[in-house]
Order: sequence, then structure tokens, then C-alpha cells
Amino acid sequence: MMSIFNEARKETWSEIRGLSDDDINKRPEQDEWSIQEVLDHLKKLDLQAARLFRERIRSAPFRTVEAKPVHVSEDRSVKRKAPGSLEPERKTTDSLAIKAELDHARSQLTTVIATLQAEDFERVLPHSVFKELTVRQWIDFIGHHEKRHVKQIQEIKKKLS
Repeated sequence: MMSIFNEARKETWSEIRGLSDDDINKRPEQDEWSIQEVLDHLKKLDLQAARLFRERIRSAPFRTVEAKPVHVSEDRSVKRKAPGSLEPERKTTDSLAIKAELDHARSQLTTVIATLQAEDFERVLPHSVFKELTVRQWIDFIGHHEKRHVKQIQEIKKKLS
């Protein structure tokens, strides 16, 4: 179940490996995100999901939810504005610091996931785009969402080169 979730993170590391701090912090255009901002956005989603799972899992209902097409999150032709709480912080950082922040956020999320019982993955939680997802669908969404941003990082690198 966690395969897309883990695979996407490996792809993120692969895309940013070897980039200079300048590459990470530079915006291709003034109105576009830098790689630092993309990574900050991913960090914020992990932290928000960890908080959601931690605070709401026990009260979340068991309900049958149809399979949601969370994989469509990867489609970069459909533009979305990040919810305010997930808007990236624009700051100058170095690749080691941003990697440490991302690792810390992912560690918090995987720690919460590790505490879940098998049946908890069928509990239903709110989602800003899909209205509601089971915890299992939520975890898949995080992976597909990250793959969307891997594509964005590839686009940024192409524009900067």
C-alpha cells in the first residue's frame, strides 16, 4: 500500500541530488515556485497529514467510500492553487537543510501511520479536493501528489538550465 508513497519520495531525492543551493532557491519566473518552495509545500502536506491522522483518526467514521481517482493528482495540465495552509514559505535555504526538514516531516507522518491498526486504514477523513478519503486513499494521494511535484521540479530544472 505504501509503495507509491515511498516511490515518490525516492524520485524527489533523485531529482534534487547534485543541485546547487542556487538551483534550489531560484525561481524560473517571478510568479512560479522555486524547487525550495515545492519541497516546502511537500513538507507542509506531510505535517498536515500527520496532524490529521493523529488528531482525527479515533473519531473518524468507518464508511464505504468509492475508490477516488487520486492518481489524477499527477496531471500537471490541471492547475490547482495550494490551500493557504499548504502555501510554501519562500526562503533561501541550502539543500541539506531542506532535506532535513523533509525527512523530519516524513518521519513524523510515518511514525503516526505505524501506530495505526489495520482497520484504521478504512476510516474516512476529509480532503480538500476529493471531499473524503479513507486513510489508505489519503496515503496513496500523498504519493501521487508528490509525483506531480516531481514533474514540476523537472520542469523547473529544464527552465533553469
